Amino acid sequence: MKQFLLFISLFIAIAGFTQVKLYRGDGKFDSDIAFTIDNGTVYHGDNRFSPVIYYTIADNKVYLGRSTSTFDCLYTVKGNKVYKGDSNFSSDIIYTIDNGKVYRGNSTFSTECVLTIEDDAIYMGDSNFSSDILFTKTGDDPLSIALLACIVGPY
Repeated sequence: MKQFLLFISLFIAIAGFTQVKLYRGDGKFDSDIAFTIDNGTVYHGDNRFSPVIYYTIADNKVYLGRSTSTFDCLYTVKGNKVYKGDSNFSSDIIYTIDNGKVYRGNSTFSTECVLTIEDDAIYMGDSNFSSDILFTKTGDDPLSIALLACIVGPY
């Protein structure tokens, strides 16, 4: 009976574990971890060793640090657009998302492409060459392309 309870508690702990790690380049070593995203909190590096919180993700918004205050809102995601701060004005569009690509501003021209996200790789610009991989994503949390762009984008 104790083994059964141990198994059930272990299964619940594993099933509830939603964590995404972004590794620099195409690496998969612990030393290559750039960001860890755990239940809406974005840590610098591996959150097991670094308690430094960069961002908090909540309600399609990205906030600075642990805060979810309107004053600390850095980005707002609405549809396929990412807006600066808590705005929804067209003049505040930072990124447009289309077909796995992130474009600067309110554009979908290839010259404005800053990131390409394909499978588990985040590439620089309009590329899918292995030499242009900026980050590799692991984990099962279905983070949207727009939220990933907020975290790793060049803005």
